[in-house]
Amino acid sequence: MYRARRPIGVALGIALLVSLALGGSALAQGMEGATLQLAPSRDSGVTGTATIADVEGGVRVELNMRGLPEAGIKHINHFHIGGTCSDDRAGNPGPAQIPLKTIVANDDGTGSAVTTLKDVTAEDIFDVGKERYLALHSEVVKEPVPPVISCADVVEAAGSGAVSTQLPESGGPQPVILLSVAAALGVGVAAGLLALWRRVA
Repeated sequence: MYRARRPIGVALGIALLVSLALGGSALAQGMEGATLQLAPSRDSGVTGTATIADVEGGVRVELNMRGLPEAGIKHINHFHIGGTCSDDRAGNPGPAQIPLKTIVANDDGTGSAVTTLKDVTAEDIFDVGKERYLALHSEVVKEPVPPVISCADVVEAAGSGAVSTQLPESGGPQPVILLSVAAALGVGVAAGLLALWRRVA
């Protein structure tokens, strides 16, 4: 009987460890940060990344752009609300809500800027109840608003360092949901093995 119990006990232990690891990961999915991938708009060829992370007292947004067309040109950039990159490309931009520091293009077409937003959290930025996108504009002018040349939709990201990209049009479950389901399945397997072990015992 002891030999029959031992494999089941080992399997139970493994299942519990897996479920705890997955559950812990899901719990750690707080919006500590994410990286957005900016894609070209209006055939600009401009791409980049926006790394968003919680810091003391606010949120740090670091933009690193590539393919900027002309050295020395200043590019304004914002979080826009009430729309998506697709809306903007179709001529229906959302209003600029959160301005970020201006990026100046280097000779090699790169440019970067770091902005710290006070009294905001990454969770606020990735609020799934709000449509929001990050847009880099062609230059710095007030009127008319310069066109967006690189853009990223802001979607819920799963934990620090996760890469956040726009979901397909058909939609799809968020990573945090998948991890939660995996954790629940792990707990279910553990419970089943425990019941089996008790019956064998």
